[in-house]
Order: sequence, then structure tokens, then C-alpha cells
Amino acid sequence: MSNPNTPAKSSRRRLGAAASLAAVLAGAGTVLGAPPAAAAEAVTVAYTCTGPGAPSGVQSLLVTVTAPATLPRGATAELSVEVTTALNVPVDVPARAATGEMAFRLGGAASGSVTAAGFTNTAAIPSGSPVTLTGGAASAQLDTAGAATFTPGTATVHVFGVTVTCEVSGTAPVAATIDVT
Repeated sequence: MSNPNTPAKSSRRRLGAAASLAAVLAGAGTVLGAPPAAAAEAVTVAYTCTGPGAPSGVQSLLVTVTAPATLPRGATAELSVEVTTALNVPVDVPARAATGEMAFRLGGAASGSVTAAGFTNTAAIPSGSPVTLTGGAASAQLDTAGAATFTPGTATVHVFGVTVTCEVSGTAPVAATIDVT
């Protein structure tokens, strides 16, 4: 007679749950803290994810970037990002169990890229609930006058030892514009 709770079966269940959770978190996106006096813009971005248990097909995420509307040339822009989805986690997620990063391509009067990092789920997320990750930030020094733009790029989520990477599917819209004076 076999025991359904053998260490091998239990380990496979945990790995399967972790992979499913990482996929949902990656599809669900991330939330980063926002400065209170900044302007926020929201855009819908399509992502395709890869990694253990990644969801198939294109996942649409609402990405909200909060950034100052204007900055003097040479100043550093402090960004915060929130990403939301209708996807729900398949298992309970303890507080601080998930982390992630999101890259942004700079355009217009700026060039290069920045990565928003350091965010996590500050509260436990019950099974069947949407994901909220907070506490991350990104900054970029803006040295050239004009409109500097920030466009979402690769998003990565880590949970229970599983990493899922999501790439933009198609072309992402600009999520924030800062007038550099």
C-alpha cells in the first residue's frame, strides 16, 4: 500500500504549487510604492511568460507608473510602479514570499534603461485572491532637456524558489513621460 504523503510526492506537490504560483504572480505583475505628489499614468501591456508553470498565451497587465510630471535637467527621477491583473493565486502566499523586478526602457530625451526592484508582498495573499507586491523603486538621472519616456520591459517574479520571466508581447506603450526643463 502506498503512502500519498511520501517525501517525493510531497516535494512534487510543493514544486508544482510553487511553479503555478510563480506563473500567476508573473502574470499578475508587481506593485511598487509610489511617491504621493507625483503624476500617475496607466497603460495596458501584453506579456508572454516562460519558466516552470508559466501561463500559456499572452497575459494583459495594467501597468501604472507614478513619476514627477517635470524635473530640472540633471535631476534624478524617482519612479514607482503598480501592475495589476485579473489572475488570482492558486495557493496561499505568506507575506514576503514573492519578489520581483521590472525593467523600463528610457526614450525621448533620455536613453538607456532602469530596473524597478526590491518589491514583495507585504501581506499574506489568500488562495483565489489577486496579487499585490509593494516596496520597490527605480530612479534615473535625466540630463537632457525634453520629454523623457519610460516604457515597460521584462518582468521577473521569484516565489518559493521558482523564477518566471515575462517578455513584452508586441510593443509596449509609454507608461510615463517626464518633462525635463
